[in-house]
Amino acid sequence: MRLVSNIHHPADRSGVTGLIRSCIACCLMAICFHAPLLYAEPLPSPLSLSKALSLANNSHPELLLADANLAYALSERESVGSSNDIDAYVELAPYTASPSTNDKFTNDSYLRFSVSKTIYDFGYSDYLEDSADEAVLSQQLNASAARNKSYLNIMRLYFGVLLADLHFAAVDEEMTSLYVKFDKLRERHSLGMVSDVTLAESESIYRELADQRKSAELEQQSSRWRLAIALNRPDDIPGELIRPDLPQLDRTVPELSELLDEAFNNNLTLTALEHAMLADRAALKATQQQYGPTLAAGLELNEYQRKLPGKNDASIGVTLRIPLLNGSRSQAEVARAAAKLSSSQANYDLAKHSLRQNLSDLVRRLELLNYKRTTDELRLDSTSLTLDRNRARYELEMQTTLGDSMAKYTNAEWLSAKNDYDIATTWAQIEILTGKKLYQGQE
Repeated sequence: MRLVSNIHHPADRSGVTGLIRSCIACCLMAICFHAPLLYAEPLPSPLSLSKALSLANNSHPELLLADANLAYALSERESVGSSNDIDAYVELAPYTASPSTNDKFTNDSYLRFSVSKTIYDFGYSDYLEDSADEAVLSQQLNASAARNKSYLNIMRLYFGVLLADLHFAAVDEEMTSLYVKFDKLRERHSLGMVSDVTLAESESIYRELADQRKSAELEQQSSRWRLAIALNRPDDIPGELIRPDLPQLDRTVPELSELLDEAFNNNLTLTALEHAMLADRAALKATQQQYGPTLAAGLELNEYQRKLPGKNDASIGVTLRIPLLNGSRSQAEVARAAAKLSSSQANYDLAKHSLRQNLSDLVRRLELLNYKRTTDELRLDSTSLTLDRNRARYELEMQTTLGDSMAKYTNAEWLSAKNDYDIATTWAQIEILTGKKLYQGQE
């Protein structure tokens, strides 16, 4: 029977290792304990955009996944950093033996204390540490990009609720106006003044608007469900929402060349892919050096119950290990690492092309939205003046209803708000692509 106890002692990087362990612990605590605490806070009513954005928290599954990937990269970094730590163990071996020259059993037990450490591996561990460091940086940036994505998603869904309410109001007003017309035709039909065909056509048009109203009403509910899920509060459906001020509406459309320079230098996803590429490059170098020579030092202290020639009480020395053959393992692993580097390089190049195209599309979209905003403002002013005129006539009993003016005004209000919210989300996309961390202002 042999009892072996292994003890691994940290080397000179104990401070870095402790920091990494603290980071891992923080990530795991956030993953395990953050969600239940934030569930306790109900959504306020009315809910503002700034409050909704501030409620975006680490308990959402997408953010938990990003944090888990970061925690894994940190653990890999710690594992790599400790690969060449001092290895010490105590070995206790209680033996009894019967020599060939004697029938009696003899106590052949021994106690051994051994310490060893790899002194130099000709760059292999350094490349592994470089790869692990770059992987951690990549996952940190991916986690930041995931929070930006959550920020943008909540903004879109918040605007979606507001637009659903405005659209319902517009359709409801239009349906009400058509119902009044249909009801008058039905009264005249009873007097024989309107044909069956005319009445049927009017009812058909009214029913189509009623269907649209029902659809708009259901969209009010669905949009609130989507926002609640994005806030990771699926059982807390938001009620009234406050229409936010939009300072983005007064901003000037920037030059595309300036945005591209900023994006290529600061975009979170692109930079994450660059660090992933650097990690794979260092991993390739490590793989090329994996079966290289190593230099190790060792100390061994022994206590034997039976003293025999060739058994040393103590030994100390260095070992230079030079591999000669490893079959095709080295070539296969290098080929695999090279393929992974080619893949990460291609992903980086694709992301750069996509970034250029997306920014170009967003700038053109912003120019179009700003152009349409002038049309929306004119439409809103015109329908507002018509509504005021008809309201004055209605109050003076010069006409019995407000007619189509209220329906046209609410529809113009919905179209104007839709364009304004598109401008706000387009600006948010541009800021994200140019490397801004929008979520930091809400923490």
